[in-house]
Amino acid sequence: MKWTKENLDFDETQRLLNKLAEQVKAFHTLTTAEIAELLASAEKCTYAQDTVIVKEGSVGDYMYIIFEGEALVTKQSHHGDTELAHLGAADSFGEMSLADHEARSATVKTLTPCVLVRLSEPTLFGNPALAMKIYRNIAKLLSERLRSTDDLLAWRL
Repeated sequence: MKWTKENLDFDETQRLLNKLAEQVKAFHTLTTAEIAELLASAEKCTYAQDTVIVKEGSVGDYMYIIFEGEALVTKQSHHGDTELAHLGAADSFGEMSLADHEARSATVKTLTPCVLVRLSEPTLFGNPALAMKIYRNIAKLLSERLRSTDDLLAWRL
């Protein structure tokens, strides 16, 4: 996995604040000040095209938000890799490993060059009141994904 770690500059931070507040489901109920608190410890990661960001089965304690670019989520099956989702700007992934500390359930690979914001568990959950809001939002997001998966499975059975 090859990526470049950088700091967010002021203009990027301001653009990201707006995008996170408006579009990232895990942060819907957060104030601009709470998001700014998270970004103070966030990492900007730049990945080249066709780079694996997270690998199914690996353990991680980061969640990612796509700032720029596109990525593909796949899962190994008896038919080979199965496409689960196509991600773009403002989409997030990696939330499950923060919630349960289990192995990653899928692989995420860049389709185009990507700029991501990487948030660690200590960054996300250092403030208990903020952690409660984020966990609630992550629970809603995972519930939404599960309902969608249930619908897909029902049509295949």
